[in-house]
Amino acid sequence: MSSSKKQIYSHKFLLILAFLLPFFIMTIIYIAMGVYPFGKETLLTIDLGQQYVDFLSYYRHTLLHEPQALFYSFSKGIGGEMTGLWSYYLNSPFNLIMLLFPQRFLPVGVTVLLLIKIALSGLSFAYLLIKKFEGKDLLVPIFSLSYALMGFIIVNQLHIMWLDSLIFLPLIILGLEKIIDGESGVFYSLILGLALFSQYYLTYMICLFLIFYFVFAIVKQTHTKFFTRSQTIRFYINRFLKFTGYSLLAGGLAAFSLLPNFVSLLGGKASHTSEILDWGLKYPFLEVLSKFYIGSFNFDQMPSGHPNLFVGTVAIISFLYYLVNKKFSWKERLTATLLTIFFFFSMNVDFLNKVWHAFQNPAWYPYRFSFLVCFFFILNGFRSLNKTLHFPLWFAITLLFLQTASALYVLKKDFSFLTPLQVLATVLLLVFVLVLFLLRETEYNWLPGLLLLVTIVEMSANAAIDLTRLSYVDMAPFNDYQSVLNTMLADIRPPEDDFYRIEKVFQRSKNDSFQAHYPSASHFSSTFETETPGLFGRLGFPDSSFVISYSSGTLFTDAFFGIRYMIENKPLPETIQNTEHFYDLRANANRPDLTHYQLMSEAFRTKTYQNPYALSLGFTAPEKILSTNLENSRPIENQEKILEALSVSSVFQPFYAEVPINTLITTNIRSSQSSDLNRTYTKKDTNEDASLEIQLTTKSKDPYYLVLDSKIDKDVADLKLDGQPLNYYKTYRNDQVINLASGVNDQHIQFTFDFKKESLTIHDLRVYQFDQKEFERVVAETKSNQLDIDSFSQTKIEGSVMADATKPVLMFTIPYSNGWKVKVDDKEVDTLEVLDSLLAVNIDPGYHSIKLQYQTPYLWQGTLISLTSLGIVFIISRKKGAGKKLSL
Repeated sequence: MSSSKKQIYSHKFLLILAFLLPFFIMTIIYIAMGVYPFGKETLLTIDLGQQYVDFLSYYRHTLLHEPQALFYSFSKGIGGEMTGLWSYYLNSPFNLIMLLFPQRFLPVGVTVLLLIKIALSGLSFAYLLIKKFEGKDLLVPIFSLSYALMGFIIVNQLHIMWLDSLIFLPLIILGLEKIIDGESGVFYSLILGLALFSQYYLTYMICLFLIFYFVFAIVKQTHTKFFTRSQTIRFYINRFLKFTGYSLLAGGLAAFSLLPNFVSLLGGKASHTSEILDWGLKYPFLEVLSKFYIGSFNFDQMPSGHPNLFVGTVAIISFLYYLVNKKFSWKERLTATLLTIFFFFSMNVDFLNKVWHAFQNPAWYPYRFSFLVCFFFILNGFRSLNKTLHFPLWFAITLLFLQTASALYVLKKDFSFLTPLQVLATVLLLVFVLVLFLLRETEYNWLPGLLLLVTIVEMSANAAIDLTRLSYVDMAPFNDYQSVLNTMLADIRPPEDDFYRIEKVFQRSKNDSFQAHYPSASHFSSTFETETPGLFGRLGFPDSSFVISYSSGTLFTDAFFGIRYMIENKPLPETIQNTEHFYDLRANANRPDLTHYQLMSEAFRTKTYQNPYALSLGFTAPEKILSTNLENSRPIENQEKILEALSVSSVFQPFYAEVPINTLITTNIRSSQSSDLNRTYTKKDTNEDASLEIQLTTKSKDPYYLVLDSKIDKDVADLKLDGQPLNYYKTYRNDQVINLASGVNDQHIQFTFDFKKESLTIHDLRVYQFDQKEFERVVAETKSNQLDIDSFSQTKIEGSVMADATKPVLMFTIPYSNGWKVKVDDKEVDTLEVLDSLLAVNIDPGYHSIKLQYQTPYLWQGTLISLTSLGIVFIISRKKGAGKKLSL
């Protein structure tokens, strides 16, 4: 195990072992967890189950059947560019494995993909140790296993696309070391460029880390030991320029993806960038000690936990010893110590944490750059242990003392993710490993194998504990839901020469449309353009920065967004006893107004309604639509504004008429306090249930809608309609529109708020009656001048429209983007933005042919930069002596 010891393991053997160990360990853990086909579970959990598996389905469909959807897709909300989504989620070259798995076996493909990526992480780290740091014995698989199964990878394996960055990181560092050693930087540029293309988000963090690692690598190198001062300065400048140049070259190689993606990010993830300089601490510094214990993770650590820093006992002891190991220069150790201190501050100080996350506050999964800190620990731990056999007794005693103090601290703090057994196991392992380290000087033949065994047991135990603390989607219900989607869509998918949208009152995820490949109005992704959720939020839909859930539609919004078919769930028959194989189709919307639609078909689990009011993708409108501005928290008023703007005739009465609430019944509530539009109700007896109930009676068959205050969430009150729990989407940031009744005259309505806290504040509680007759008039007017679609693809739409002088604006329910080019009678016209979100053009009276073409902005410019960069790489590679040592 020392540098002087004879080589007994071939490099090939060590690399194979570095790959197979994590692969088989994780396979055994998955089998023990009952992952399909060895049990009923899948690995689909949280975002992997709610986003990524749907995007992987879209990935397969796009590459195999619909390549136009690579650039734009109407499965993404009401439509959206796809460059950002591909760059963040799908560019990984490893995703090609998914083409081997049929749709119904996507969860199996995910399992295989995870196994391969985790194993490749170990392999790439081992390759770095062998190629640069003289790895030649069992220390290589010991430390590569610590890397492949470190806590960050285990708890974030659900972010399947992030793992690419962990595979490429060791190779990028190897390339940087080659530059420091005077070799060509082509390898560095190629790998970093591939990493930027594959997953730019974590690679951005790697790029920041490279700046610090470059300084560290310069300090630890020995080239300048016998240089004069001028030679040393020349050396530093030379390496810095090469590092900078080859880094820029890597960016150039990936520019075909990065440049259009950067433009896309300006309307998506980057638009949420925080500008607040907050130097406050996230948690008491010593609490980070809890994350070095076995199994230091549970679900609560995902939304707002501590950084994941578990790397195993061997690795962390070795790193701590590295900081005092005199085999390394004091300058190197001082630099490493300062960087370590900086890293810990970065994982606590709010502003520094934001810098690592592209100046954002990450939503869930905090301290995502902690994998870089773990890499720094593991790499230098290996270097320390690989360079010396002697391990001083004083250091072992000091570590025992510190570990005892740490254990007492975490036990006293009583962290929810740590049990006394976990703490005890970690302490005992530390003692055992210290004994083995003290014995290394004797060079027992069995000792390296025992250290490897200890690492296998510890890293396996940590992975098993972490993974079993999450819940997962079962295989049978997942496939059942796919079957439900395919059945309900069989007869209603849009033909090639037409376009319309399809929605439903239930969902497994907001990305069901990607799973089953149909145009919808719901979506969830981290790269979602902000304008579309903003529009939907102002119209009364549940939304967030990255989410739209089309679960509170009205007759108007269904028509406006061209929802031609609405699907309603049916309860399972009572004769079916075993329901574990069926997905529970729970409604997340209350839509009695579907009675105004035609029941088209009925299947085993669903009913399909055809909407006779659905408008085309494009239609003409009066000029006043251009000056229509929507306001936050005014959903009914905003829908009213759009209806009035679409109406050619004068509107003498509102489409939404406020209905007085005749009866208000309170139970266990003191007299209310009001301030402007807010009214607060407080319990009389805090130990008793309290409720507030409004009652009214419908005066017609028109739909009735209630505006639900955005501050009334699931933690404040339970909502009931006519004594039954209300079906609605419970997460929202804007006021939501709830359909109370429709189609029945003289219907008595009871809407109840059951208190879950001592008081309840309600803002501007109002109920509206929708004027069905006036709505039908406006729809008929609009349909007379709507776009007749002749051909449709995701990036090209052709049709015709008859315009008249009263409606000089042709608007589309397509999100506005510079990528859309519109031709009227084969002449390109300037595009406009209406309602701060949608695409429109001016149009003259008469019959016109219309062509819409989408081209990803800056794609060709980015491609030109990439081709130029590739040419530079070719020229450098062809130079005489490329890859050999370069002189100063």
